[in-house]
Amino acid sequence: MKKSQEEKIKIKNSFEVEDLRTELAFRKRYKDFKKTYSNKYPEINANNSGGYWDTKFNIPVKFSDLDGMTRDKINTIIKFLPEENSHILDLGIGQGYLEQRLQELGKNYELYGIDVSKRSIARLKKRIRGKFNIGNVLQIRNYYKKNYFDAVVAIELIEHISPRKIFKLYKDIRSLLKPTGIFILSTPLNEGLKFMKENPSSHVREYTESIVFTELKLSGFRVLEKRCFFAFKNFYRIKRVISLLWGGRWKPNNIVIKAVKA
Repeated sequence: MKKSQEEKIKIKNSFEVEDLRTELAFRKRYKDFKKTYSNKYPEINANNSGGYWDTKFNIPVKFSDLDGMTRDKINTIIKFLPEENSHILDLGIGQGYLEQRLQELGKNYELYGIDVSKRSIARLKKRIRGKFNIGNVLQIRNYYKKNYFDAVVAIELIEHISPRKIFKLYKDIRSLLKPTGIFILSTPLNEGLKFMKENPSSHVREYTESIVFTELKLSGFRVLEKRCFFAFKNFYRIKRVISLLWGGRWKPNNIVIKAVKA
């Protein structure tokens, strides 16, 4: 049943808004979908300041110490990257798991990255060859040239961006990419934030596959490939194979998407 605009505006719970976005995306009601990104709708409160992330990144984490799903995800992102010697921009670079892995593999890219965490950027400058800036991803057009990058990567980033600002970010990303450039993103799925007492990773979105696909479509991107991942704590490799053979046994916990300009 279709909801009227008046009914939508009465929604007070931020998680109900995400449910509504999922429904509108599924029904391809794109105009109504876009309207839910106005300031009339509530959103999840979270702290994504530089100080907050300095604290979160206080202890360095190596790629080899990551859980199975995260290692699998990073390796998949590397497979999605263009050929070596390309210009790669990593938004919200954090601990630099992608860059660590590229260095381990001996891959040769022109690496760029930006993050609000001074601690993170200082550490990366010492350990990884690249050009890394302290800054807000919502201001990337102040840091980088248009049509410059062969790939822009956003690993676990979009769930930290306010719905009111997400389309601006997509627009800026699109402007920085070369005409044939690649946009690669990952984000949690089926996270269940509304059932948690705390917001452990300071997320402001509860993404579903339908929502992220529709956001990309409305922002002028065309999805080429996707991969879903499952956060198995034990026997990751075995369960990963089972999940591929027996779809629907578990709900995915993360998705990686490769897109280009439409």
